[in-house]
Amino acid sequence: MTLDKKSFIPLYHQLAEKLRDLILMHHFKAGQSIPSENELCEQYQISRGTVREALRILHREGLIERQKGLGTFVTSTKIVHESNKVMSFSQVMHAIGKKPSAKLLQFRQFPAPDYIRAKLQLSPGQEIVFLQRLRYGDNEPLMLEHTYFRSDIGQKLKDEDLSGPIYPILEEKYHFVFRRSEHTIEASLATKKDGKLLCIAAGKPVLIMNRLVFLDDDTPIEYAEDVYRADRAKFKMNTTKE
Repeated sequence: MTLDKKSFIPLYHQLAEKLRDLILMHHFKAGQSIPSENELCEQYQISRGTVREALRILHREGLIERQKGLGTFVTSTKIVHESNKVMSFSQVMHAIGKKPSAKLLQFRQFPAPDYIRAKLQLSPGQEIVFLQRLRYGDNEPLMLEHTYFRSDIGQKLKDEDLSGPIYPILEEKYHFVFRRSEHTIEASLATKKDGKLLCIAAGKPVLIMNRLVFLDDDTPIEYAEDVYRADRAKFKMNTTKE
């Protein structure tokens, strides 16, 4: 493969396009290193500055990541979560070709804190069921889930297998119909505890998605605070003009 040095398209754009195509066609697979700067300079007979600018473009697009002292690697496929849909983590994983799984860390019932009580429209003193799970894609920890259910619904999950998706259990076994969800997303930094679970260093960027899920009668039944690795997630927003 060569670059057209007579083209009006800058050489770094041409190189970025060629490398992008190789990544998207899985010539370079997730986790695999790409040729070094020296190898790319020699292969395409271009300057190191041109190579570095091409790599900066791919890094901004989230296609590659640099590991100090080791080289440049293709990133894993990112979670693409469409916030206008009620989609479980497992559905999102299947959509990007990853095998989902979960590890249950906590299952507790206690009186709802005021801010949870307000979100789930509960009366003072009512209890909630709290679940904490670590969610995986292809055995890689990607998201730490903190979920609060109304107690009458959460208790139905007590004896269920929670290593997989929860929504199908509630839909198929208990005939709940989910109507909509509300989301807010904010950037934050991983705590030492969360970082250890997600296999990232404390202080690394994370994305926190707060979601509130409603049944078909508009009853809020679940509030969740999901902590995503920022290097493995992106969120897609769809809007329409009224």
